[in-house]
Amino acid sequence: MVYARPIYQGRPLTFGVSGMLWRASLIMFDRETGSLWSHITGKAVAGPLQGMELQMLPAIHTTWGLWHATRPDTLVLDKRGRYAATERHRRGDAYALGLVVEGEAVGFPFSELGRQPLAHLTMAGRPLLVVYIRPAATAVAFRREVDGRTLTFRRLAREGSGWRMEDRETGSRWNALTGEALSGPLDGKQLRSMPATQAYRSSWRELYPRGRMWSAPR
Repeated sequence: MVYARPIYQGRPLTFGVSGMLWRASLIMFDRETGSLWSHITGKAVAGPLQGMELQMLPAIHTTWGLWHATRPDTLVLDKRGRYAATERHRRGDAYALGLVVEGEAVGFPFSELGRQPLAHLTMAGRPLLVVYIRPAATAVAFRREVDGRTLTFRRLAREGSGWRMEDRETGSRWNALTGEALSGPLDGKQLRSMPATQAYRSSWRELYPRGRMWSAPR
């Protein structure tokens, strides 16, 4: 997850790892007030800033190999560690992608997305698309509207070292990771990315007990 840091007393908050768990997930702290924050919900759960919520920004949690194939000019911060272009970075069956739109929470288990990797749904009146790239255990979410038209997608497939999909309405081809149209009548158009959380599915259930878990049609 990526959050915008709020301003407190004229300066942005700075965060560290508390070493504690809350509802089966990591707790952060801010150094300015000592408040404790959930890294999944972005909310302060204790301390002077309790109740404040961080603004989540769209981000992609994926393998270096898939990211580099999509953004080959990316620079890497090397802390003398090791990384592998093809290494699986998580067990897919243990994770879910979580979306919260105007208070409505839906979790998308990777095991279910493996059965239907292009998930179409509407949340709070917004047509959305969740894309799951199984070999990289990567899920991303988009608004599936372009110029006032709601699109539906199909034919998710690997192409070279990247992944592509196609919309039914115009036959345009899209980069499945970034949501950019690469060819066809909508060439150059961009799907709007949705802020989303990748977490253990058990943690998501703990934090959003009133939410629902999405299931692929049987």
